[in-house]
Amino acid sequence: MKNTSKFFIFCIVGGTSALIDFILFNIFFKMGLDFILSRLVAISFAILYNFNMNRRITFSARENPIKKQLPKYFTVYSISISVNLLVSIIVLGILGENTLNANIAAVSGIATGIPISFLGSLLWTFKQ
Repeated sequence: MKNTSKFFIFCIVGGTSALIDFILFNIFFKMGLDFILSRLVAISFAILYNFNMNRRITFSARENPIKKQLPKYFTVYSISISVNLLVSIIVLGILGENTLNANIAAVSGIATGIPISFLGSLLWTFKQ
C-alpha cells in the first residue's frame, strides 16, 4: 500500500481515535476532573484503540511480533502525547479555561501530534 493510502487510512483511524479522545475528554472534564487528568485519561483510551487499528488495518503489521511493536509504539506516542499535551496546555493558557476553550485546546493538541505519530508509526513502529 502506498504511503498516501496509508496516510489516508491513518487519518480515518486517527479521526476515530480523536473522536474517542474528544468524547471521553468531555465526559471526564464535565464530571469535574481537572483538565490535565481528563486529557491524560482520554488520550490513554484513544491510544489503545489506535494501536490496534493501525497495527491491523493501516500498516497491516500483524505478522510482526507485538512485543517488538509495543515499545516502539509507546516511545513514538509518548513523544506525540507530550507534544499534544504541551500544546493543549499552552492554548488553554492563552484562551482561558472554559469548556469551549478546553475543547479548542484539546483539538489543537491532537492536530499537532498527528504528523509525529504518523511518521513514527510509518518509519519505525510498523515498518515492514
